[in-house]
Amino acid sequence: MPRVALLLYALGSIGTGLFSSVTGVLLLFYVTDTLGVPPALAGLALFLPKAWDVLFDPLVGAASDRHTGPRGRRQPFLIVGAVLTPLAFVALFSLPPLESVNDRVMLVGALFFLSMSGYALFSVPYAAMPAEMSDDAHERTVIMSFRMGFVLLGTIIGAVMGPMLVSAAGGGHKGYGTMAIVMGVLIALAMLATAVSASRMPSKAASSHQVPLMKQLRGALTNGRYATLLAAYVLVLVGNGTMAAAAPYFVVNVLGRDAKDVGLIFGSLLIAAMLAMPLWVWAARHRGKWLPGILAMLIFGLALALMAVINQGLTPSLLYGLCALAGVGFAGSQLLPFSILTDVIEQDRQATGLHRAGSFTGLFIAGEKAGLALGPLITGAALELSGFVASSQGAVAQSGHALTGIVWAFGAIPSVLTVAGGLTLWAASRRA
Repeated sequence: MPRVALLLYALGSIGTGLFSSVTGVLLLFYVTDTLGVPPALAGLALFLPKAWDVLFDPLVGAASDRHTGPRGRRQPFLIVGAVLTPLAFVALFSLPPLESVNDRVMLVGALFFLSMSGYALFSVPYAAMPAEMSDDAHERTVIMSFRMGFVLLGTIIGAVMGPMLVSAAGGGHKGYGTMAIVMGVLIALAMLATAVSASRMPSKAASSHQVPLMKQLRGALTNGRYATLLAAYVLVLVGNGTMAAAAPYFVVNVLGRDAKDVGLIFGSLLIAAMLAMPLWVWAARHRGKWLPGILAMLIFGLALALMAVINQGLTPSLLYGLCALAGVGFAGSQLLPFSILTDVIEQDRQATGLHRAGSFTGLFIAGEKAGLALGPLITGAALELSGFVASSQGAVAQSGHALTGIVWAFGAIPSVLTVAGGLTLWAASRRA
């Protein structure tokens, strides 16, 4: 595959990484500590738009499978998503200080709904493309490694620079609004670079317009290996989403550090993940994809468990070291399930003669969204049940019970979910 086409494809992942990391790390914290919304209500406001995407993603995937046009199957969806996502993102983090809590919640929910819908229109057909770009299983892993590498680059920029930009711009409404404009421009440039060039990228597949929509979706869900793989990935994503949403609270309230230090924690995790990516590509080529995927999830879960157990005793060096260990596991837990997915799609094509990459990927992305949606909901519930106090004036002193709830949301719960994902992937490997 031409390297120029590979790089143009991978650029879109910077946009998806930016969007996912900023909303995953900062959005719940922004809604509770800048807009002053109680954590359970804030978690619900962020959960419902992602729950919508669980239904919307498979429809986008199946529609892109069936689409025919002069610019290819995927490009029209990519272009609409590349425009809508950054516009809604900027509006979401630029809300005025409204008097009514209900008005704040409704506006957050509506704008997040628009941004998640735009993100689905881009991310689902985008993720379906690697299965159609090459017939070679290892080359598909290489394509996915470029994609995941650029995702991590975008995630580093979002998770590290996002909190720093908010702080540098003075925090509060002004700080988040400034951050949103900078990140929104980067998201738009990255997504549009891929969307505009998509029609010139290699594609081995033809349209599946002859297959009814529901038959495409049923065909994916009744594939045993696919369904178990999806379950494993969702468990890991729930853990990821819970940890990411709880990270600002853990840094500010448990560790007693400035909110901008959230970026340093995610920076050490994500830089380690980028450095570890070639290791997982090598392992997939020489040891198969299933065993390294299981190992990656267990490493990620172990690191989170250690952070939960040690919590307030974490020295900076130990904290960053455990984050780096988590990053090694995180890299494999993201790369290998998607690489395995491309193999499952190819096996389905050979068995049925149907090109259903969009349907399979749409459901997979829907599972990803469901996992990431449940994460902030779980974090919000843990904070609410432990007595966390939200304030529109920023962080306030929290009770011992609230601090315990934060530790559970940041480390203990994600660790259990991630290890469960590894065990489920082991079950999926038994079907392979």
